[in-house]
Amino acid sequence: MNPESSDQKRSPEHTDHASTPREATDRGWRSAALRADAALRTAVDRVRPAAHRVGEWLAPLIQRFLQWLAPLLRRIQDAPVVQRLRERVAPHVTAVQDKLPESVRRAPRTRSMQAGAAIAAVGVVGLVIGSAASGPEKAEVGEAALAAPIQVPAQVTPEQAAPAQAQQPAAEQPAPQQPQAAPEPAPEAQPAPQAPLGPPAEGIDVSNHNGSIDWSKVAADGKKFTFVLATDGTSFSNPRYSEQYHGAKGAGLIAGAYHFARPSSSSAEVQAERFLNLADYQNDGKTLPPVLDLEVDPNSGGCYGLSVDDMHLWTKTFNDKVKERTGKDAIIYANPSFWRQCMGGTDTFGGHALWLASYGVDNPTVPNGFNDWDFWQYTDQGQVAGISGSTDLNQYREGIERLKQMAS
Repeated sequence: MNPESSDQKRSPEHTDHASTPREATDRGWRSAALRADAALRTAVDRVRPAAHRVGEWLAPLIQRFLQWLAPLLRRIQDAPVVQRLRERVAPHVTAVQDKLPESVRRAPRTRSMQAGAAIAAVGVVGLVIGSAASGPEKAEVGEAALAAPIQVPAQVTPEQAAPAQAQQPAAEQPAPQQPQAAPEPAPEAQPAPQAPLGPPAEGIDVSNHNGSIDWSKVAADGKKFTFVLATDGTSFSNPRYSEQYHGAKGAGLIAGAYHFARPSSSSAEVQAERFLNLADYQNDGKTLPPVLDLEVDPNSGGCYGLSVDDMHLWTKTFNDKVKERTGKDAIIYANPSFWRQCMGGTDTFGGHALWLASYGVDNPTVPNGFNDWDFWQYTDQGQVAGISGSTDLNQYREGIERLKQMAS
């Protein structure tokens, strides 16, 4: 054998025409991709007319649906609870992303022949939806998307894709989304600060038995408030009520009306409505909450023939009607023996202001169910300028400033 021929190297011509198995495989993939691309485009050309017709038919339906849906989506997106949820979830999403491996977060996006086919298929769907949402005149947008050549590069990294995205015309660049500021919650109504505690304020309570009253003399005698009988049971009304009630207010006193309850004579609703209709409750800064006067039956000395549960229900019904009409909880007038005997010492009405009747003591006993007294009727033999004869004397425990705060 000729040594030269055995050692002779392949010529460049031989090298160009030879191919490795990997190169052959790549050419096979590219060829298959191109064939699939051509077949898919042919199918798209056939589908396009039908897609246009479907889009024209769907357009008005989709437009109406979108018009109906848009305000709802805006309300959901702007809802405070959604804003708060997004604010709470955002840090957790960022934390999860930060924990992912670098290879996952920056994984290269590979587009193979199957990816190219998927893009073309999405283009057909986009053509239908785009035509329906924007009208037939926008169909050229979908056609332009279909006409774009399908590239089949081996790999496209984010670094390679970034320059291409930067070269897009400004009109094609997506507008940056401005962060939406969470709407500020409406300030909650804050209760008025409590007035300072002061020495007990002095007052009186009157009825038709007190006759005509010179309220200017009552005020000069240091009295700051009064309660005036308005109604008794279902039939009696104080004929001097308006004169006494408005006369007290005219002299600068804070005034309130009271109803003498007779639970056996009629329903709580009937007596409450009758009382409130006459009382003329006003939100004028000079009016105390209406009063329910609970005492033993004047005829029998008992609880009007009612059980403790029946008395609870009657009292609650009356107070509910007062709250419904005036927005105020009724003041409850009672003495310790009545509350024990007829109300069973219940704490059901512990949230109501208590006007306690207790005579001849330095410190009254507060009935079970109340933390303390608010008003104390400490005698029925008081002498007051401007009133002939005796009258009831009272105190408001927390002072004049808090009494004014209690008044409407």
